[in-house]
Amino acid sequence: MSDISERCYYAGWLQNLEYVLWNAVLMGPRKYGHGTITREDISELIFLSNRIDSWIVMDDETEETAIALGVWRVKYLNDISLDPARARG
Repeated sequence: MSDISERCYYAGWLQNLEYVLWNAVLMGPRKYGHGTITREDISELIFLSNRIDSWIVMDDETEETAIALGVWRVKYLNDISLDPARARG
């Protein structure tokens, strides 16, 4: 995830990266910064997240933190309903 952020924005973890990447998982490839989240990126994100049954989120205290996919899906839907801009990046 941070590799995509680095490639597209020269930033190790751009704010709301986890939401932007999940949106790409749901909607497909998209422009992001000066790059693109590709089909290959999405395939790798799906493979890895399913393998560990987790999604990585940025936490103010613990930084990059894995949470269960089921928890993430609920969190994503709730957070996006409150602030749709999170998924746009």
